[in-house]
Amino acid sequence: MLCYWILRRPDGSAVGLVRVQNDRVTLKLTAPTDGSFTLFSETSAVPILPESETELPGAQALLGTDGDRVTCFAAAETAAPMSVYCNRLSQNNTIETKGAAAAVGSATHEPNISQEDGGKVQINQKPAEQEDDISHNSTRLTDSVTDSSQKVQAFSVLLQRSGTFFEAFEENAVDNTVQKEDSKADVPVGIDLFSQEYPGARWRYVEGTDVLPHYEGTWSQPNGQTLHILAVRGYAAPRPPRALLGFTRFLRDRDGTGYWLRLTPLP
Repeated sequence: MLCYWILRRPDGSAVGLVRVQNDRVTLKLTAPTDGSFTLFSETSAVPILPESETELPGAQALLGTDGDRVTCFAAAETAAPMSVYCNRLSQNNTIETKGAAAAVGSATHEPNISQEDGGKVQINQKPAEQEDDISHNSTRLTDSVTDSSQKVQAFSVLLQRSGTFFEAFEENAVDNTVQKEDSKADVPVGIDLFSQEYPGARWRYVEGTDVLPHYEGTWSQPNGQTLHILAVRGYAAPRPPRALLGFTRFLRDRDGTGYWLRLTPLP
């Protein structure tokens, strides 16, 4: 099944689309965005690069980060809150830190003790070259632990800021998920959606750069009032996805496909 997630900055502006078809995910950026991107399923987290297809069964969300800040976020309707994925990313870095610390412990060697010179206990010193190797390796491992610790601290700050980010994400989201200008293509013939709910409605399919694929229709009510209808494929839920502002009704077509609808009276 094909679906799209809208990738947004903290100010609500769209910076790209995440295309999900079956288990294949492609990130398409429409605006410059710094940092790296991580794709999450319920049990896994993998890096993803723009314009490259990544396979992850059950993909739920995509998080963009740059150091200690979130740069963008996109998710399916069934995804968990963004703070959950920030926490998982922080935990992954904590595990890396523990692994590095264990490596430092394994690099520590006890001195060899021998009984010589009339029973006096002597410590067998390591050769100078071996001591240098141990010191060099320990330094590199210590640097690795320090770097990982800094990452953990950075993501701790990130997690604390996630609540503020998520509030801004909802409050400042703009309605740029649908096309505002007429498509230059001719109106398709034969599109028949919701024939029982909106008999006689005329529909067209719209897609393009920075436009979430959707159906656009007009329907004349029995009282003479004409409605403008936007229909975006989606899943049934107690409320519509955050990105679909003004979409208040969920319907299934005759083939069982679900859509979120926005109805606006035309003058």
